[in-house]
Amino acid sequence: MTDATSVSLGGETVKATVAKFTMAVIGFAGTVVFARMLGPTGFGGFYLLFSLVKLGDRAVNGWGTAIMKRFSEVDAPERELIGGQLLFTLAWLSATGVAGVLASGWLVSYTGLPEAPVLFVVLMGAVTLYEPTDRVVQARGLAGASMWIDTFRSLLTFPLQLALVLLGLGAAGMAYGLAAATFLSLPALWHFVRTRPTVPSRETLGGLWSYAKYSIPNSFLGQAYDRFDILLLGYLLAPAAAGRYEVALKLTLPATFVMLAAQSVLMARVSRLHSQGEDVSEDVSNTLAFSSVVAIPMFFGAVAMPELLVVTAFGPEYADAAALLVGLALFQIASTQSGPLTSAIGGIDRPDVNTRISAVTLALNIVLGVVLTLAYGAIGVVVATIVAETLRYVLSARVVGRELPGVTLLPRTLLEQVAAAVLMFLVVVAIVRTVSVDRWYHLLAVVAVGAAVYSTTLVAISRRLRVTIRGVLRGSRFEQYVVRSAD
Repeated sequence: MTDATSVSLGGETVKATVAKFTMAVIGFAGTVVFARMLGPTGFGGFYLLFSLVKLGDRAVNGWGTAIMKRFSEVDAPERELIGGQLLFTLAWLSATGVAGVLASGWLVSYTGLPEAPVLFVVLMGAVTLYEPTDRVVQARGLAGASMWIDTFRSLLTFPLQLALVLLGLGAAGMAYGLAAATFLSLPALWHFVRTRPTVPSRETLGGLWSYAKYSIPNSFLGQAYDRFDILLLGYLLAPAAAGRYEVALKLTLPATFVMLAAQSVLMARVSRLHSQGEDVSEDVSNTLAFSSVVAIPMFFGAVAMPELLVVTAFGPEYADAAALLVGLALFQIASTQSGPLTSAIGGIDRPDVNTRISAVTLALNIVLGVVLTLAYGAIGVVVATIVAETLRYVLSARVVGRELPGVTLLPRTLLEQVAAAVLMFLVVVAIVRTVSVDRWYHLLAVVAVGAAVYSTTLVAISRRLRVTIRGVLRGSRFEQYVVRSAD
C-alpha cells in the first residue's frame, strides 16, 4: 500500500504545484464573474459566511492534522484512525449545527443572507467531511492526487454555482454550489484512502489527542495570524485600506504554491521516516532549497514595477497598494522558508513547539501591528508581519538545527535563485524604462520575458535544479515517451 516514502517528493510537489496554479486561474475567473453578478452586498455576504465556516472548522482541521501525523507513522492502526476521524467529525458537526441554530438571527444580520443559518450548516458539513479525508490522502504522500482532486472540485464548483445563481438563488447559489461540488468530490478522495473505518481503541484516541491538543490550537492560531492584518486595517483605518491590502496579497499568493505543495508531502514523509528511526535531513534540505523558487523572483519583480503591476491589474484607485505589494512579496520569501520548517517540526512529533512559536509570533504581530499601523498607516501592518514571520523562521530554524543537525538551512540553490532573480530584475527595469507598458497584454509580455530570463538563468547556473528536473522526469511517463521518440 502507498505510503509517504514510496512516492517521489519532487514528483508529487510538481503535480501539486501545477494543480495549485490551475485552481488559482479558475478561482480568479470565478471571483470576477460572481463579483459582477451579485454585487458587493451579495458577494461579500457569501464570503463573510464562508469566513465564519472556516473559523468554525478549525477544530476538525487540527484533528485532521493529528490524523495525518499518526496515519503516516509506521504500523499505524489505519482503520481505527479513520474511525476516530469520522467520530470527531460527526460530533463537531452536531455541535456546530446547534450553534448555527442558536445564532441564526445573528448570522442573518451579520451576513445579510436570509438563508445564512441553513447555508452555514450545509457548508460546515461539506468542509468538515472533506478536509480530514484530504489529510489522509496527503498522509500517504499523494499530494499530487490531493491537489488534483481539489482542482476537480474547483472545476465542478464554478458551473454549479453559476447555474444556481442564474436560477435566481443569488449568494445562496454560491454556497450550495460549493457544498455540492465538495460532496461530489468525496468519493474520489476515498478512492485513495482505501481504508474501512472501525471503532478506535482508547489507546488510539489517546495517541490522537496527544497530538491534537496542540494541532487544534495551532489551527486556530494560524487562521488568526493569516487574517489579522486585514481585520486590523478594517478596524483601525478604513475598508479601503483593507481592500488595497487584499489586492496586494492576492498578487503575491502564487509565491507560496511550491511551498504549500511540498509542505503537504514533507510532513507525512518526515513523520514516516522519523517513526522508523531514519534520517530526514535530506528531504527537509531539498524542500528548503526549492520552496522559494517562485517567491524570490516575485519579490524582485515587485520591486522592479510595483505600481505598474497593481494599476494594470486592478485600476488606478489601487495605486497606493504598490508599497504594500513589495512588503508582502518580501514577507512571502520568509513564509516559504518557515513553512517547511514548521512541517518538519510537526513531522518529528513536536507540535507543542509549533504552538509556542505560533503564540509568540501572533502576539508580536498584534502588538507591533497596532503600534506601526497607528504611526505609519497600512504599511505599518506589513512591516509588523515581515518582522513576525522572520521571527517565526529564526525560532523554527533553531529548533530544526537542534533536532535535525543534518539539515542545510541555507542551501546554495537559494543563492542561485537570488542571482537569477537579480539578472531578471535588471532586464525588467530596462524594459519598463524604454517601452511604454499601458495595457494588460504589455504587462503580460514583460512578465513573460522576466520569467524566461529567470528560469533560463537558473537552469544554467544550478546543477542541483538540473538534477532535480531529471529526477522528476525520470519517473514520469513523459520522459519514457521522450526517450522512445529520441530512439
